[in-house]
Amino acid sequence: MNKDLRMIIPPAIKEKLVRKQYSAGSPILLSGHDNFFVFFLIQGEAEAFIQNADGTAATVYIYRPNSVFGEIEPFYDELKPVSITAITACTIDILHKTDFIEWLRNDFEAVSVLISIIAEKLVGNSLLIEELSLMNVRKRVLRCVAVHYHRNRLHLLTKKQISLEVSAPVRSVNRAIANCTKDGLFCYENKQIRVLNETGVLEYLP
Repeated sequence: MNKDLRMIIPPAIKEKLVRKQYSAGSPILLSGHDNFFVFFLIQGEAEAFIQNADGTAATVYIYRPNSVFGEIEPFYDELKPVSITAITACTIDILHKTDFIEWLRNDFEAVSVLISIIAEKLVGNSLLIEELSLMNVRKRVLRCVAVHYHRNRLHLLTKKQISLEVSAPVRSVNRAIANCTKDGLFCYENKQIRVLNETGVLEYLP
């Protein structure tokens, strides 16, 4: 099944799309705020994350071209805990939720595709939770480094931050870093993480 909702938007609804540009690092959706739109990602990458009470950010999804987000909001009135930020420069078409609902009301194919997209996200997140629960500290540290490297925020990552994000004591983080340095993946120099093997590290992106 084609999971690109935008490809089956009828002409009358397509006319109501508004194109927007977001620079890398800029917020698209903020947690705790009302959202009245559905977003169709045309170009670029965006990250969905949850900000924890201690200030750490947990990535829950990476959106790539032909993705859709904000599709739950028309059916859920509570404020959302997830924020979405542009990882790279993004081109996005937005559609007001009332127009989105109007479209779905008259298009069973679109409803089927939407259900498929939501189901895929649910399954993917369930697998991610299971995967994280089985990861040792080394793999969790590698995942953390990969995420921050991909966000171009590696220079802000401290050992304390890693410890919080991977739920492990600093001494365990130190052992994992030493192990990764020995394997030529990344090292810790002058209080900063430096990637030695980009391909090897990015294999741990969620």
